[in-house]
Amino acid sequence: MNIFVFVKQIPVISDIRMNHQTFTVDRSSAGSMMNPADLHAVEAALSLKSVLGGSVTVLTMGDESCDVQLREAIAMGADTAVRITDDAYTGADTLVTAKVLTAAVRRLGPADCIFTGHASLDGATGQTGRKISAMLGIPYLDSACQLEADAGGLTIRQKAGTGYNLWKAPFPLLCSVTEDAAKPRPITLKGKMAAKKAVISVLSNAELNLSEADLHSPSSVEALFPAARQEVGIRIQGKDAKDSARKLADILFEKHLI
Repeated sequence: MNIFVFVKQIPVISDIRMNHQTFTVDRSSAGSMMNPADLHAVEAALSLKSVLGGSVTVLTMGDESCDVQLREAIAMGADTAVRITDDAYTGADTLVTAKVLTAAVRRLGPADCIFTGHASLDGATGQTGRKISAMLGIPYLDSACQLEADAGGLTIRQKAGTGYNLWKAPFPLLCSVTEDAAKPRPITLKGKMAAKKAVISVLSNAELNLSEADLHSPSSVEALFPAARQEVGIRIQGKDAKDSARKLADILFEKHLI
């Protein structure tokens, strides 16, 4: 099995600041971490390897600071780490990101199974995995909270209300996982030593050969604004239920809601 995992470096959420001139996240004063759902994606890949054999390759887009997260995945048990870096990818939206990652898989593949987190905490679009599966022409399993593997493919449980949807797809496929999926394994001393010694491969656009048209981001951010705070609720107290209902009706009338 040739297994790939996409991981993303994100700023520590409590440290996030927005640059209102460039409409981007200001990461200069923020610490970094691996996107939480991506940790579970790495675990899912390692679990699949333990069942069906093969190798696990972890990929990310970003600068040298992302090596920390790649080495974390190596410490968990991944075999290979690849960082995709090029100035041409700066400011990439989800479509361009999907094109870049798809090109990387085609260069390194073929892929039997690809895992991603269901969404990142900083962008929270959940779009990239879906786009990659469409570009590769392979099935997509979404938001798996439980996974079972056999030689034919993956079977997942996906939360749906108070129950679950059950989905199955054959290999090759792409599967996104939630934080409810298998708990990431602890990192051992042996894993830390392997991560320290690991050589991280680097791909640029010289290898992926995406055109200027491919790298044009059709989406853009036009404004940033804080989320509106919800009004605090009020408690209506009357002499009895009828009196409380009358007071509620008066309030709704004053606010032109009835």
